[in-house]
Amino acid sequence: MRMVENGMKAQPQVLICDDDIAFQVAVKQSLKGTCECRSAHNGDEALVLLRKQRFDIVLLDVQMRSDDEGLRFIPKLKEADEDLTIVMASTVTDFRVVKEAMRLGATDYLAKEASPDEIVYAVLRILDKRRLAEKASRAEREAERSHRTKTMIGDSPSMQEIRRMVERLRRGDGNVLITGETGTGKEVVARQLRGQSADGALLPFIAVDASTIQSSTAESLLFGHEKGSFTGAERTQKGYFEEADGGIIYFDEIGNMPLDIQPKLLRAIQEQEIVRHGSTRPIPLQFRVVCATNMDLEEMAKAGRFKFDLYQRLNVLPIHLPPLRERKEDVPALLEYFARKRSSGLRERTFTPAAIEILQAYSWPGNIRELESIVAYLFTMTDSPEIDSSDIPPKIRDAAFRAPKQTASAVASGSAASFYERVARVEKEILSEEYARHDGNISKMAMQRGMDRSHLYTKLREHDLKPAPVKR
Repeated sequence: MRMVENGMKAQPQVLICDDDIAFQVAVKQSLKGTCECRSAHNGDEALVLLRKQRFDIVLLDVQMRSDDEGLRFIPKLKEADEDLTIVMASTVTDFRVVKEAMRLGATDYLAKEASPDEIVYAVLRILDKRRLAEKASRAEREAERSHRTKTMIGDSPSMQEIRRMVERLRRGDGNVLITGETGTGKEVVARQLRGQSADGALLPFIAVDASTIQSSTAESLLFGHEKGSFTGAERTQKGYFEEADGGIIYFDEIGNMPLDIQPKLLRAIQEQEIVRHGSTRPIPLQFRVVCATNMDLEEMAKAGRFKFDLYQRLNVLPIHLPPLRERKEDVPALLEYFARKRSSGLRERTFTPAAIEILQAYSWPGNIRELESIVAYLFTMTDSPEIDSSDIPPKIRDAAFRAPKQTASAVASGSAASFYERVARVEKEILSEEYARHDGNISKMAMQRGMDRSHLYTKLREHDLKPAPVKR
């Protein structure tokens, strides 16, 4: 609904566009005290009023200076105010006219012979639908803002740094590459980069799982297609890039994008334009690309399994998410968040200190996703308001007991830091020896040691051990 300048809600604004003065008077009388009405005798007068004032509804006659003037003015009125609700009014009930009006952008049809009560009912019903739609839109915006503020959980040094990076990157427009193991929350971080328009509406965020993209359908999915461009193309269809215009297109697991599609992807990103399948006309767009991967795209590019130019274009602003085992101090906060999320109005469930200690000691190879799954399991399998150590699955409990413990006295004396420094030195020595023994071949090193290659690569970077240059 329109708002007046002092912040109070004004009456709904209705514009009656009709050359029948008697109908104008009847509608104004019917809506008196419910809506504020103005009138125009033709489409041109309606456009002049729309440029001066915003309206909620236009009651538009089909026949004015010509038999189809109302139809012809629908696109012009929508262009003047895309949020405008247009209701067609006519003495002629012709299904073809109604269908054409709806195709052009009208939302309803009203017979001019309707009684005053029917006119009021029709207008109020449409206004109620608008109110519900606006309420849903506000709820969606609030949910997204809530999603942003509540899902980047944890106060570990690494998470604090990621938050600072996200705040800086949100204000920019460069492409972002988010790396990290599976389950570390890459899409959560991607959604933090989503911006808002001047009126507070969220900008588009189109998520694409590159693992599901196939060469045969990739062009149509990404860039859209024209009607009749292939068998089954019964209408023109926008692609993911057009849907993301003005916002973000997010590619999850970009390393799985088919190699033969990557040059077209690169061109679309470089030129900020696409060409639909079956067309030769370029369509200029404005979008930001955010990608996520658990693979080493640089190594893939050097091996010819990922287009190097595309990698460089994507890796403008990198963010690396550490695995959960490297920020275990965030586990209690994550447990509290997931518990609150699953309770959602039901009785509150909590974890005892003993349970938290075990869950914090576990290495979490599946990262945050695995932690959330365990919380769901525990909520299902236990009835007590408190989840204790005995409720935790034996596999996790046993693995946690085998993990090295950090004593309270070590923390109090400050020796914990020096302990981890010694561990880091030993780790660097071992990695250096292995690195030299394999002549810098990370793939062989990871295979022989049974390590995930992306994790190994991260460790090498932590210890400033650079990959050997590829021999040409």
